[in-house]
Amino acid sequence: MQQIGDITELQKLPPDQFSFLLRIGNKCQSTSLTNVFTGDPAIPVIGKYSRNQYHFLNVDVLIQMDLNLNEDNYYSQGCKINLPVNVLKILHNIPEQIIHNKPPPKENNKKGGKKQNKKQGKQKGEQEQQIQQIQQIENEPQLIQQDQYEHEEDFKIMEFHPLQFHLSHNIKFSWIISSLQNKKILEPMKQEPCLSYVNHNWVFEVINFEHTKKIIQHLPICVVDAKGAYEYPDPYKGLSFKGLRSEYMSVHLGQQGSLCFSPNNMKMMVDMKCPLISFWTVILQEDGIHQVNLHWVILHEMFSEMSHVIAKENKTIKQLITNYGELSGEFKAECEQINKVFV
Repeated sequence: MQQIGDITELQKLPPDQFSFLLRIGNKCQSTSLTNVFTGDPAIPVIGKYSRNQYHFLNVDVLIQMDLNLNEDNYYSQGCKINLPVNVLKILHNIPEQIIHNKPPPKENNKKGGKKQNKKQGKQKGEQEQQIQQIQQIENEPQLIQQDQYEHEEDFKIMEFHPLQFHLSHNIKFSWIISSLQNKKILEPMKQEPCLSYVNHNWVFEVINFEHTKKIIQHLPICVVDAKGAYEYPDPYKGLSFKGLRSEYMSVHLGQQGSLCFSPNNMKMMVDMKCPLISFWTVILQEDGIHQVNLHWVILHEMFSEMSHVIAKENKTIKQLITNYGELSGEFKAECEQINKVFV
């Protein structure tokens, strides 16, 4: 196994849309970080839905590496990477079935509401039939478990995602630092201090509407160790902070052939008093190479400007962490956390 003396001293590569870019591992080096169709970063990004479209935060820093599991530890090119305990718990305790978050239809759509009511009446009949089957068949516990997650309220049904996921020996780890400089995001944030986790550019690498009008994906994801961010009050529009849950997303063509990312979900509430919010996400993929992301989102304008300067001038991960740690002590806890990851 190849050894690296100090991974924090690795030099960054020439910028590719980002002020600081470090790609480690052959897969990352040969992979484009831009979605060819949209031109936006092909990574999980943070955005705000406003005026019928997503506006993305500026990405100052992207550090991306491939991790391999060896004797219960993750390594990148022979150097150990220490993921947080709560992240490892999610990765190493993946359930056989993932709950799928199914959003309700729009309440203002009367036809859709009537259709759904009719459909729901049919579903209730099917549920009664299911209950009878459950009483007769004791060796199908998953059906009983599914019934426990169904809500009695109209249009609120949670069911199991049918796909199976497993413990992966391959992880893609990204540390992404974004800043809230976009004016198209700042104004809507005053009305509702929440952001959306937008995965479309990363998940839909190839967008082709030749045989379909809409491309759909269900993404098992959860938020871990959040600071300055918390769950959105409507679970059908927000992300899960409690464990893995499958979220719905789609890409389709809008008016005049414009590309639409839907729906406006995967939201999280934000404490606007914090200069920096941070959180981890664990995302499961069907190919078995799961994604782990650490996000720093810099909210205050002064720190956003300083972040851009730090990302532009620094050359190594160590320099980056050191200089962020000197930002009035506001980033001290986060820098101590990321230091532990690379030690």
